[in-house]
Amino acid sequence: MALKALLLEEDPAAAANFSQALASEGFAVTCCQTLADGLDLLTQSPYELAFVAKPENGDEGLNFVRLARSLVPAIGIIILGTRNQLHDRITGLESGADDYLAKPFDLRELVVRARRLGVRAADMMRSHSGSLLKFLNFTLDPLARTLRHNLAGPIPLTSLEFDLLHCLARSGGRPQSRKSLRCMLHGRDPHTTDRTIDTLVSHIRRKLRVVSGTDPLRTIRSQGYAFGTAVTRMPHPAEIASRA
Repeated sequence: MALKALLLEEDPAAAANFSQALASEGFAVTCCQTLADGLDLLTQSPYELAFVAKPENGDEGLNFVRLARSLVPAIGIIILGTRNQLHDRITGLESGADDYLAKPFDLRELVVRARRLGVRAADMMRSHSGSLLKFLNFTLDPLARTLRHNLAGPIPLTSLEFDLLHCLARSGGRPQSRKSLRCMLHGRDPHTTDRTIDTLVSHIRRKLRVVSGTDPLRTIRSQGYAFGTAVTRMPHPAEIASRA
């Protein structure tokens, strides 16, 4: 099966040439020109890889890397930079990229690095996509889209509340900005605003506190929200049965 890759490249001609070259190597590449379009695509379809063609003096590429990493933690991200300076490589990797290649680069080297990252990402996505997430006395089931408390039973959540809680729970404690959470929910509600995010968090907190007296959500000043307690991943019974 071809690895699915998203290419952020503002030059349509360069994007066409690059995607054609990768298609000949067995990759399925979707191109986008702006950060907003790229994030929309990430929320609508699973991608194992993202190639980010970083303009020399632009922040959009790095912003995309940060947001893509928040939205899809397992995705493999390669920056295709315009400069091969140590500072640029470090900045790219610190933003959340897995690799950095400076133009001009050898396509064969890129293919080897991308295939390795893509296979790893695909394995992680398969193993984690349906995992039960356990925290405090709660169990979050992404396949059934339910939240249960060990004693109180099912906790009713709206679709948006579930998606937001699931995103934060699987983030490994990394702060998620309101912007990244907005982008994540955009596919379900394109009218999502920062106020929507704050309201959803407030509703989730109230529902969790009613049955447990506490909640795991932390507000991070000037950053957004984060999960503040340990999360244990457990194999989903449905996935175990399918492999038996």
